[in-house]
Amino acid sequence: MSIALRHKAKCLAAAERQQITESKAAEAPKTPVQKSKANHDRTIVETQLERDLELLSERDNVAEKIALKRQLLPNYLPQVDAYLEAGMQHPNPLLVWCLIWLIDVEDIEQALKLANIAIEQQQLMPERFKRDLPTYVAEALHDWAERQYKDQKSADPYFSEVVDAVHSERWPVAQIIVQGKLYKLAGLFAERNGETEKAVQWFERAMEANPRAGVKTRLEKLKTQL
Repeated sequence: MSIALRHKAKCLAAAERQQITESKAAEAPKTPVQKSKANHDRTIVETQLERDLELLSERDNVAEKIALKRQLLPNYLPQVDAYLEAGMQHPNPLLVWCLIWLIDVEDIEQALKLANIAIEQQQLMPERFKRDLPTYVAEALHDWAERQYKDQKSADPYFSEVVDAVHSERWPVAQIIVQGKLYKLAGLFAERNGETEKAVQWFERAMEANPRAGVKTRLEKLKTQL
């Protein structure tokens, strides 16, 4: 079964689980006061989120946007934590926005925590984004790790977790360009660390995913060293 078909099957299964969860929740008795408070709280959060998104859209300077996101996150993360602690699973735009902002402010540990949950729940990206959640997160974290590589820094253990999630198809990333970029960077890190065999394996996977990954010459050179 292809990645796309497996992902579709997962989405259908998730939808069925969500219907069961929502059905059970609907059957649970709630007082009028509880219903009113829950709706009121949700409306306040949604309204505030829209206002904050507008504030961000008014800024053109990237550094200013990042600073504002870092300032806003503490306002929303407790609500995301409450959602996770309650074991709930339903479309949650706030969860996804916090995940996006955490990547932007380079809080990678927290971002990975939310990414694994959001992708498992098949959460959707906001409409303004053209890519699905697994692909967006994988590429965004690749770009972060690439900056670490260029700065002669390590991106582990986070980048290895991302690569493993994509390679194992736990994160269903079907775009060959993104796959190729991830495996190529994994190979570059391995090569820099003197792990020639491991680098060759990753470069071969990059070529398998995307023949245009840009590792052919480097791969042939490393093979001669083995």
